[in-house]
Amino acid sequence: MVLDSPLFKNHLLQQIVPILIIIGLGYLDFACGYALGYKEIYRHDSKRIAVTLWCLLGISNFNTLLYWALVFIIGPGKAPSFPPLNIYNEPENDELIPLPDLFFCDESGYPYYCSHSKSIKIERSFFSKHVGYNVLKFDHYCIWIGYPLGQANYLVFIKYMFWFLSYFIIILVFTAMYTRASISRGEIDHNFIVLLFMSGFWIIMITTLSIAHYRYICFNMTTLDDLALGQSKRYNHWKSRGGVDSSVRPPTRIETGRRFVNVKKGDMRYIVEYNVQERPFDMGIKKNWMNLILNGNRNHGKSDDWYSYLRLRLAFFVLIVPYIDIPLCFRSRRDGTLKINDNEAVRSKPDELLRQYEYYSDVVNDKFREFINRKIDDGDCYPPRYLGKQETSVSSEDVQ
Repeated sequence: MVLDSPLFKNHLLQQIVPILIIIGLGYLDFACGYALGYKEIYRHDSKRIAVTLWCLLGISNFNTLLYWALVFIIGPGKAPSFPPLNIYNEPENDELIPLPDLFFCDESGYPYYCSHSKSIKIERSFFSKHVGYNVLKFDHYCIWIGYPLGQANYLVFIKYMFWFLSYFIIILVFTAMYTRASISRGEIDHNFIVLLFMSGFWIIMITTLSIAHYRYICFNMTTLDDLALGQSKRYNHWKSRGGVDSSVRPPTRIETGRRFVNVKKGDMRYIVEYNVQERPFDMGIKKNWMNLILNGNRNHGKSDDWYSYLRLRLAFFVLIVPYIDIPLCFRSRRDGTLKINDNEAVRSKPDELLRQYEYYSDVVNDKFREFINRKIDDGDCYPPRYLGKQETSVSSEDVQ
C-alpha cells in the first residue's frame, strides 16, 4: 500500500529512491544475466535455456522501463482551472458556472476551492506539489516510481506493476532451478543469494500492491479514498472509547468520514450528509474495469449498451497484451486548458462552462442517488447555509 510515514514524504528521499531502484535493477540484470545465465546455465547446462532466460529477462525489463517512462510522459491528468459556481443564482453573470444539479461541498454547502490553483475543486481531484496542478482522480504519489498517479496514467501504472512482477518471477524461477546445481559443484555463487532474496521480497511487495489496486478498480476507489476510510474507522473507534483509552492508539489526524453533497430537488437545494463508506462513484465491477481501460478512466460518457460482454473481453485483452493500450492512454490524456466556445449562437459561455465542469467531474451511481432521495424524503437534510432561511418542504420530484 502507500507508505504514509513522514519518512517517505521527505523530498530528498523521494528523489533518491527511484535512482536506487534503477541502480538495483542494473545489478540484478548483471547477476541474473551473467552470474546465472552465462556462468551457470550457458557454461554448465544448456545454451538454449540461457538464451531463453536472456530473452525473457530482456522483454520484461524493456516493458517495465517503458511503462515506467509512460507514467511520466502521459502524466497524471490535469484538472482545468474553473471559475466559481453561481451559488447565489446571480442573473446575467457569464463569468460563473451555473449550478449543477449535484455537487460535493462542505458542511455549509459551499463547493470546495483550491487556493493553490485558484480554482473550484472537482471531487477527487487533489493538488500535487510535484507537478504543480490539481490532478484528476488523484490516487497517490508513488515513491518507487517518483511521480504522482492520477486519472490519465493509472492504467499504465497497472501495466507497469504487471511487468515489474513478471521480471522478478522470471528471476526467482530460474535462480531456484539452478541453485542446487551450483551447490553440487562445491559452492554457491553469492549473487544467487541476493537474487533469491530480492526477487522474493519484491514479489511479495508488488503482489500485495497489485491486489490492493485491483480491489480499488473493482470498487472505483482511489488510494486516498481507502486512506480516508481507514482513518475514519480508527478515529471513530478511538472516539467511541472516549478518546482516553490507552489501549487504542490515538489517530494521526481527525477523520470522521462525514461528507456532504449539495443537491437540487424541485425548486429547492438541500445539503445531504453521507459517509465515505457509501462509495458514490462505484458503477459495478464490470463497468469499472471497462471505464479504466477503454473509457479513459472516467465513469461516465457511455450508454448502457456500450458495456457489452464483448467489449469487456476486449478490455481485458488490452490489459494483458503490451503496447496496444498505449494509444488509448494518449487519447484519454486531457490537458487542463479550459476552452470556451465563442459561438454564442450555438452555446452560451455559462452553458459551456457547465458542460466542461460536468465533463471533468465524476458522476454518482443510481444507488447513491436513491440514498440521497431517501434522506431528503425523510427530512434528513437541510438547506445551504449561504442562502439563509429556506423552506424545507420536500418536493416529490427525484434528484435530476
